[in-house]
Amino acid sequence: MRVRQPKFDFSNSPAIWTAVPEFAQSQNAASVGIPPLERFLNRVMAKARKEVTGDDPASVSLRADITTFIRQESCHYAVHDQMNAILVRDGYDRIPELEREIEAHYNHLFETKSLAFLVAYCEGFETLGPASAMAWCGDSLNDYLVGADSNVEMMYRWHLLEEFEHRHVCFDTFKRIHGGYFMRIYAFVYQLMCFKKYSSLVKDYLLEKDRSTMTDQQLRESKRREKAVARAVMKNVIWNLVKVFSPTYRPHNLPIPTRWKQIENEIDTTWTPPAGSRKATAAMAG
Repeated sequence: MRVRQPKFDFSNSPAIWTAVPEFAQSQNAASVGIPPLERFLNRVMAKARKEVTGDDPASVSLRADITTFIRQESCHYAVHDQMNAILVRDGYDRIPELEREIEAHYNHLFETKSLAFLVAYCEGFETLGPASAMAWCGDSLNDYLVGADSNVEMMYRWHLLEEFEHRHVCFDTFKRIHGGYFMRIYAFVYQLMCFKKYSSLVKDYLLEKDRSTMTDQQLRESKRREKAVARAVMKNVIWNLVKVFSPTYRPHNLPIPTRWKQIENEIDTTWTPPAGSRKATAAMAG
């Protein structure tokens, strides 16, 4: 694992950043929830790191992995904050209100749930990363990315690349803190329902606003595309999520997405400012 700090310029990126509006809005809806969620992940994992004591190699390694995880996630939510500002700029004025509602949910969890459950919740969410990385760091989304804004597209690819890279950290931490199968599955289902609830809440708002000026024919076409997007996204992730229910599941053993190395090289060579440059300094400050 390593912390990458690519530079994306969203100043000219539209809210509908690819040719299929419903796909763009489904991803935008997930993006709105990312900063509150990943701040929550970092709070939980920082708390869990204090419980990983000892100077044995396994403990030292796990603490180092948690530190890198937190740094990666901090970069992710900072960039998603920039991305989400596009929505406000383009007239989706309820986004800050929805962000606050999502933030309140995670604050409530952090304040009321046990550390074992919180780490299991984080591990549950982190199982979504590799499943999504198979799509974003592969070719299965190509039809939806035709004509996509390159800054937004590569932001998602970079994010999912690193989600795959740190896929084992929450799992290993949960094994150290609790490790029970039923706790892991319960928290996985719980977080999946929460993530779907808030993503759907934001997506419904975005599409409702888009559809407010549509003709009846345009509305029917939009709803048809929305269903097609939902089917395609589910098809991309469902098999990878089914694996989570196995008692022998270990994220360490998941196959590497087909374009993972290619995308890593592209991020490093095209989207990451050279060390010491003015852009690199600005990216680190952001």
